[in-house]
Amino acid sequence: MHNKRDSIRKRPGERIAICDANTGQTLGYLANISMDGLMLVGSISTAPGTLFQLQMPLTTPVNGTNNIEFGVESLWCQRVKETCSYWTGFQIIDISDSASKTIEALISSWH
Repeated sequence: MHNKRDSIRKRPGERIAICDANTGQTLGYLANISMDGLMLVGSISTAPGTLFQLQMPLTTPVNGTNNIEFGVESLWCQRVKETCSYWTGFQIIDISDSASKTIEALISSWH
């Protein structure tokens, strides 16, 4: 199977809740992230094509910040069998240079 991703995905070194920046609602927890996108696991089903402005709060500052904000588009959503959870894949579509550098530094710090 060919992997269409350009960037390597990394699992977080800690549990990170991802929130909708506009509502404050937790959409799920970070399962993995790359410079191009991320996957969440959570209790919310999201239709493909849905746009969000997300916030990723950090427990330890990275590049002098405790929070990363970026825009995403939902690409797919799949229910986890026999649970009320969903895996959702997002493409990062809008991100500042500083937020991008912070994600890069965060990914590099995870083993």
